[in-house]
Amino acid sequence: MYMTFREMQADTAHMTDALAVTTWVRDRLNTEHGGNFAASINIGGNPTLISLTSAWASLGDYEKARAAIAADEELQSVVRVSSGLVSNMQDSIAQIVKAPGDRGAYAGVNTALMNMSSVVEAITFALEVADFIEAKNGNSIGVVSAVTGNRARMAWIGFFPSLDQFEKDTQALETDPDYLEFFKRSNELFVPSTLEQSIWQMLP
Repeated sequence: MYMTFREMQADTAHMTDALAVTTWVRDRLNTEHGGNFAASINIGGNPTLISLTSAWASLGDYEKARAAIAADEELQSVVRVSSGLVSNMQDSIAQIVKAPGDRGAYAGVNTALMNMSSVVEAITFALEVADFIEAKNGNSIGVVSAVTGNRARMAWIGFFPSLDQFEKDTQALETDPDYLEFFKRSNELFVPSTLEQSIWQMLP
């Protein structure tokens, strides 16, 4: 399985309009083109970043959806009219190594760069971390690895019903000695200082 991501930056002066168009496009993609898209905004980072994300059983399914979307005249018309609302669009594709749990109100995404000489070991390690977190707090954490862009990039993805729950889960992990041991073990598997965390709020 695969995940596709489209990130774009909204014009600050037209943020409300950009979000309205994004949710309309999301709903159109899901109802007319069999997508499973979620729209979200970045919090705690760049507040103008918007993301459209969907999972696909295969790249073939993604290819078919892209062709249908390109032929959707109403959708393409809305995109053209609203083109001034967002900029710096960027698409990426990742392979789902382990699927995350059901979507919640917030997504916590931790990304890191693997040492390319240790990719197999790094992915195995990432799955071990995900399984540990699930056993610790019951949250099913997904693991994805990049297909496009920097191939060394991988991510852990988890969903949360609230920022309060995100905080509680994070604090529980960061005070767990067994969890902290993972950081020591990761030294030879990942490029130092590349672990980054972002939080995304799902749009209704």
